[in-house]
Amino acid sequence: MAENRYYDALVQNINLEDITSSVHNADILRTLRDGHPDWNQELYILEDELDGDNDEFIVGEGDDLGWLGYFIGRSEVLQALVVDYLPAEGERMDALMRGITHNQSITKLSIRTDIGDEGFENLGLFLRSENALKYIKFQYFHVDTECGHNIAMALEQCRHDSLRSFELGNSNINEEGFAEIAATLRTQSQLENLHVRHNNIGRDGCVALGNLLRRWQSSNLKRLFLSNNNIDDLGLEALVEGMTNCSNLETVHLCDNRSITAAGIRSMSPLLQSESCSLTELKLHRINFGDVGAIALADGLRGTNSLRNLMFAPTSAGITDVGWSALSELLCDTSSINNTYLSNHTLERIGDGFFYDDSDTPPIISQYLAWNREERIDAALRKILESHPDLDMKPFFQWKLKFLPVIINWFGRVQEAGLKQSLGGRKLSSVYSFVRGMPMLVISQDREKTRRRSRKRRLDGETK
Repeated sequence: MAENRYYDALVQNINLEDITSSVHNADILRTLRDGHPDWNQELYILEDELDGDNDEFIVGEGDDLGWLGYFIGRSEVLQALVVDYLPAEGERMDALMRGITHNQSITKLSIRTDIGDEGFENLGLFLRSENALKYIKFQYFHVDTECGHNIAMALEQCRHDSLRSFELGNSNINEEGFAEIAATLRTQSQLENLHVRHNNIGRDGCVALGNLLRRWQSSNLKRLFLSNNNIDDLGLEALVEGMTNCSNLETVHLCDNRSITAAGIRSMSPLLQSESCSLTELKLHRINFGDVGAIALADGLRGTNSLRNLMFAPTSAGITDVGWSALSELLCDTSSINNTYLSNHTLERIGDGFFYDDSDTPPIISQYLAWNREERIDAALRKILESHPDLDMKPFFQWKLKFLPVIINWFGRVQEAGLKQSLGGRKLSSVYSFVRGMPMLVISQDREKTRRRSRKRRLDGETK
């Protein structure tokens, strides 16, 4: 606070050009202080120019970073701050971070360099204060055990529930450092996004993350990104135990974890089969799970209705006709009308999802998926009509004539869906098959109706 009073006393008379290394940087301080109609409310602290925009502060020899931190701290409109570079001199770095702790408007903070022990201590003070922060990222710098500890200690200070997204990416963090960070996130069950991509997280890290997810009492987690790590089958199994606890989880990315095999894919069945599963997207690019893995996925998705996108690269997944056959049966089991009806009608994409190139996906599967995506037409109706030219009515005889109006109504839905061409003459033949299957019941029903009409006419005659 004493340092802030120092800046407060001088701010009215300070010449911004005297505390910066360039006119451009002075203009940025002026924008932080006074605002600007064209400012995007973002600030990048860089070593070298990127685009030359008015949101890039290029750190030079003449820049007083204490003043930069002061104006950041005072800003009431700054939304996003990216710290991509800080000079090696600890005093300049620490002066900047001390100023940042006073800010109350930043919603997105990205740290792309090691800010040192005192810098992380100040980051902890920032996280402890009542601020608007929703997204925090640590990326593109090496996080060793000590740095991981510093990050964990800073996160430990976070006591408010505004944080929605945590990202630790391209940091080469080891198992020990990540386990400590995961433990400190135990009080952050309100997180919706957890990005831990391009690291060296293996089995021990998965156990730590699985424990974290399992301990969250009411998890709000929606997206979990774990691509490009060292996750193996046992690590994935440990993760599944935690993910099953996350009833709001919609997206899981496991791409480029090349130690995962069909056994790991099979361990995901409890998650996929969970009654509380909300998963809509699963990405498995560059994982060679083969036919056994494809069969495990088909079995795990049988009877579920949340997953929309099952994405993997067919060429690297190692799937042959055997695996594709299992996925085809998942989408449309043609062994009976009932099994066709109970097939999966919610999956919309299977295969490569970056630009959704389905050239390596068998045409019949692409067709089933296209029917699932069609909003105007009921996919189950379409699959039944296309897969069963002769509709067998015998399974419905047990309901006798009570089921006949249902059949007629069902064909009406087919016509409304625009499938009249596929319908052909099957409506009449199906009704005929139904009636022919129980002629005596139809005759007795008709005789009963005739008797009722005759009795009603007699009663009408007696009252006249």
